[in-house]
Amino acid sequence: MKTLLFLLLVFVSLHAKEYLKKEYFTPSNDINLSLITHDTKNDRVIYRIERNRYLKRVRTKELLKILRETGYRHFQAKTSYVTFLKRPALSLKPLKQKLKEYFKKHYTTIKIDSIEIIPKTHIEHLPKNFSFKIRPLALLNSHATFSILTPKKRQIFFEYFLDATLPIYKSKKKIKKSEVLSLQNITKEVIRFDRFRAMPLQNPQALQAKHHINPGKIITIRDVERVDLVRRGEFVSVILKESDLEIDFSAKALQAGTLNDIILIQNRRGKKLRARVIGKNLVEIEAPR
Repeated sequence: MKTLLFLLLVFVSLHAKEYLKKEYFTPSNDINLSLITHDTKNDRVIYRIERNRYLKRVRTKELLKILRETGYRHFQAKTSYVTFLKRPALSLKPLKQKLKEYFKKHYTTIKIDSIEIIPKTHIEHLPKNFSFKIRPLALLNSHATFSILTPKKRQIFFEYFLDATLPIYKSKKKIKKSEVLSLQNITKEVIRFDRFRAMPLQNPQALQAKHHINPGKIITIRDVERVDLVRRGEFVSVILKESDLEIDFSAKALQAGTLNDIILIQNRRGKKLRARVIGKNLVEIEAPR
């Protein structure tokens, strides 16, 4: 009975639903079936990348048909096309390290599984000295381009393919404008890094919604702002420092503000003053010397 159960589990694991990747990387122009199935016993060439080309795109419908005809019926697809890319013969480790450092600098919690780089033009070797150039928008994409500039001012372009996971925060429910983010309205998930419309939020502490956020939405830095320590229309405690003296009084906030913001307040006589936010409903004015 135990043997039968074990065999059943093995069968299920081997035939569990598996999605085709958007990109596959091959060491030669031949595209083997095992590149997808990892089964070297029933291997054969299913496509070829043309000479002097570095990629081949195929329709997923066509590829799924080949897989099913060879007994791999558990594969499914989320995209219309699959791209096969030929790995360059030259070592691109310095570029991979540059990309890794770049992404880890901006995504402190990212887990990078692999980085593939393909030159956009034919190059024999990587120069020893170069300057690394990448557009800020590339941070939002797992697949984009970057370039290097050689000492002779030659610019060489590359494509990168990043395979990584990243913790993000999603809204559990509709979050109203100015509502503080907390465990009651957001949840943390680890997702495959693909494409973002803006930088995803990495630390939700002491932040509030800048506008209404719909349920199930990945929260980005565009959606939030620091929590207001002072709200417009509320009364605040004011500390006036003058030499060794401290004078306390209350005033009305004419503007909202977060820590260290300079806001406009109005005292009981109607005089408007500028003050710095130093705490919850607490502002400070330094008298001119």
